[in-house]
Amino acid sequence: FFFAHFPMGSGPSAESRASDGDEPPLEGVVDQEYGFRVHRVEANSPGDLAGLQSILDYVVVANGIRLDSDDGVFVKMIGDSVGGEIPCTVFNTQTLRTRETVIRPTANWGGAGLLGVTIRFDVARPLEKHTLHVLDVYPSSPASAAGLDAFNDYILGVGDLLYDGPDEFGEIVAYNCGRPVRLYVYSSRTEAVREVTITPSKDWGGEGCLGCGVGCGYLHSLPRRRTKLAAAATRTSAAAAAAAPA
Repeated sequence: FFFAHFPMGSGPSAESRASDGDEPPLEGVVDQEYGFRVHRVEANSPGDLAGLQSILDYVVVANGIRLDSDDGVFVKMIGDSVGGEIPCTVFNTQTLRTRETVIRPTANWGGAGLLGVTIRFDVARPLEKHTLHVLDVYPSSPASAAGLDAFNDYILGVGDLLYDGPDEFGEIVAYNCGRPVRLYVYSSRTEAVREVTITPSKDWGGEGCLGCGVGCGYLHSLPRRRTKLAAAATRTSAAAAAAAPA
């Protein structure tokens, strides 16, 4: 039995603290521990300003409380903290490390919700089970029209699902042939996750419904990050604080 110890302190420098490269990876967390997976992040939302990353991030501690059950505590905390801030510990399934950030719920950021993110209570999913490396992208294909970047993009999710391996991904694509599908795609160029809309089709003039090759397994796993996630969170959170009315 593995128990993951997530740090629950929140001192004045919480936003600048991170374990991206300072501590060993928390490999035992994956497939064992629960938290709130960040699924969708709206641009310029409180979640975006806190540096939250779609698909890869799980909020595991908030205000010193371990979020290991879907009991409504986190949702209530968000509602009770409008105009204030929530110190959070976030686990990332790419780095297998935690980092600290601060979320500032508000209804005045210009979009829906107080955070501008979609969250789902879930176990920390193994990244290799829902990662497909985009290989060749063929001209005039659905993949090309959607802007998939050959050898630099990685498909992490489809719509509201984290697919379980290439077979399930293929089934989802085939089922949605002729209909727009939302993909969550990680770029090794930008080290960020973006949303891509693609319309699978058998009539584009080549093989397959997408018109791109995909690879899975160790050789096609997400590359090691060149920059620390915490740095982005620190900059954006500081910018939000500077912009907040006194």
